[in-house]
Amino acid sequence: MKAFLLGAAGLLALVVLAQADLVIVQKVEGGGQAGDQTIKIKGDKARTDLNPTVSMITDGATGEMITLMHTGRTYLKVSPEQTKAMMNQLQKLRSATEPPKLVPTGKKEKVGDFDCEIFTADLGAIKATYWIAKDFPNYPSVLAQLDKFQSGAISAMGKGIMPELKDFPGMMMKTELDMAGKKVVTTIVSAKEENVDPAVFVLPKGYTEISSPELNFQPK
Repeated sequence: MKAFLLGAAGLLALVVLAQADLVIVQKVEGGGQAGDQTIKIKGDKARTDLNPTVSMITDGATGEMITLMHTGRTYLKVSPEQTKAMMNQLQKLRSATEPPKLVPTGKKEKVGDFDCEIFTADLGAIKATYWIAKDFPNYPSVLAQLDKFQSGAISAMGKGIMPELKDFPGMMMKTELDMAGKKVVTTIVSAKEENVDPAVFVLPKGYTEISSPELNFQPK
């Protein structure tokens, strides 16, 4: 369960980071994941191709998430109510009532071609470290589009779990989430503003729905 909630926190971080007409390529290590992932975002919809066999479609307006397993042509749906329950589980891991704040460490490190300042944040049971690039070329545009998404369902469900967007002084080039020694590290390879085909967010024909007890969160 801890590993799954850590993954959920990572997903929330992505949603907070990227809800605009963008294509992001990132490298993920830990949490049972390894390799590059591609995220395509258009308006309230996001599609993450985790690997050649698994994709996730997220509706930021409703909170619904669909995981596609391409090999067996099946899919797993997480309803808005289940997403809310999952976010409630993450909320319970925090004792503080105020949103976590970014804390500068005074350290700097290069991530790819960008000089980054390192910040930390206490998310309760999860400790977060961010490598932030203040000179990322299209970050102001990304931020402007993110502001338009703040009324989205997932953003509302996850309010207070992660540091607020307005507190980030640049692009999160690298994020490390640590929960009881289980770490997930996400590194941005590229982030480009380009048109995304709406068809990639449509459930493919011929896929059969399955259920998973691990993901069967019920509202409380």
